[in-house]
Amino acid sequence: MDHPPAPLTCRDTTYLVCGARDAALSPQQERQLAAHLAGCPSCQVASRQFARLFGQLDTLLARDEDADI
Repeated sequence: MDHPPAPLTCRDTTYLVCGARDAALSPQQERQLAAHLAGCPSCQVASRQFARLFGQLDTLLARDEDADI
């Protein structure tokens, strides 16, 4: 008998948000993440902050690559 996966903790959510930068999440992970984010204002804020940080890192790294040319 299959048991539904346990709900994600805020810590689990942080790992998934960060991990999704380097590898695609499984459909189950995507559903779990979306469900947690829908009900956790703190993780919603953290997720937006990570997205902003990752965008800034991408911009900075692109500048470094341009300087090497």
